[in-house]
Amino acid sequence: MRKSILLAVLAAFLLPLNATSQPADSADVYLLTCAPGNESYSIYGHTALRIAIRGTSFDMVYNWGIFDFSTPNFVYRFAKGKLDYLLGAYSYERFLEEYINEGRSVWSQKLNLTVAEKEKMFELVNENLRPENIRYRYDFFFDNCATRVRDIIVDAAADTVIFPVKEKKRSFRQLIDPYQKVLPWLDLGADMLLGLQADRKATVSDEMFLPVHLRDNLASAVIIHDGKQEPLTGPVETVADLPAAATIRNTWVPQAVFWVVFLFVLLVTFVFKRPALEKFADFVFFPVYSLIAILLVFTNIFSEHDALHFNLLFLGINILIPVLAFLLVAGRKAAKMSRLTLTISALWLPASLIAGQGINPALIPVVLIIMTRIFSHCRFGKSL
Repeated sequence: MRKSILLAVLAAFLLPLNATSQPADSADVYLLTCAPGNESYSIYGHTALRIAIRGTSFDMVYNWGIFDFSTPNFVYRFAKGKLDYLLGAYSYERFLEEYINEGRSVWSQKLNLTVAEKEKMFELVNENLRPENIRYRYDFFFDNCATRVRDIIVDAAADTVIFPVKEKKRSFRQLIDPYQKVLPWLDLGADMLLGLQADRKATVSDEMFLPVHLRDNLASAVIIHDGKQEPLTGPVETVADLPAAATIRNTWVPQAVFWVVFLFVLLVTFVFKRPALEKFADFVFFPVYSLIAILLVFTNIFSEHDALHFNLLFLGINILIPVLAFLLVAGRKAAKMSRLTLTISALWLPASLIAGQGINPALIPVVLIIMTRIFSHCRFGKSL
């Protein structure tokens, strides 16, 4: 969930600092949680694992959130679900300095593990540190920096970790929504691409893909030691207390912009009725919506991100739009195609409501804009 400063800190080059070479009974293990930042890759926060050996200089952070913007075809690989993240290891001092410089708070929780459980954790971490294992296929909801740490903690437990029980469950979309409000256009883009998979209710374990939820749920979790329940972690301690870097900004802007554009399209279509203006509107909107329709087909069918599948927006902005655009450019009569395209678009809102897909309010005018222009080519009341 975050970009590392230098890929030179990759754990493959730090294998000599292997934790298993140190005595587990002198080790302390901590969950580190970092507050959200203002960048798109940092708004969800960050999680890492710290291992410190008392009486030595060994104090390392293990970070499963490293990625490289210079990766060839970065955006395409991310959308396709083929982007690899990496595990890196570097000093706690360096880790803390980075987040303080970014103005982001850091919290620490000491894990209540037995010596045997620490040894098991070291074994798991070092297995991840092997050169063939430092890369993993990133999945935002199910395999990221927070879920990797969650799974290692659970796998290291000699007996059982019991998470808190929650009566009210939220969907994945609802869980990420508060974080995305700091970047309203990103929030709109995410809601445009996420499908029904993002609207299923997340279990307590599922919601720990978000670092702050991992922190809070582990603080309420218990671990079984010798048949007795004990707190899994110590109290949450604030290591760096800084003003929130991520602040909510004008969440109404995307919605307002698209309602204004929709009003303009209504005036052009039903009030001014000037052919030149209508052609200009078609020249602007049909290519843009055609690209969105193609993108939705790609994310629904070809992306390996499950959360992008079964996205009902592909009805509102459907694949017939580029076909219709081609016919209009070619000067062909397209009333029948327009009516079919409009009918499919009109199904989007009721289908989404029935299926339970979350709808960003700004998407309503977005779909109405293209429906209005499609309607103008349907020739209702005229012979075909």
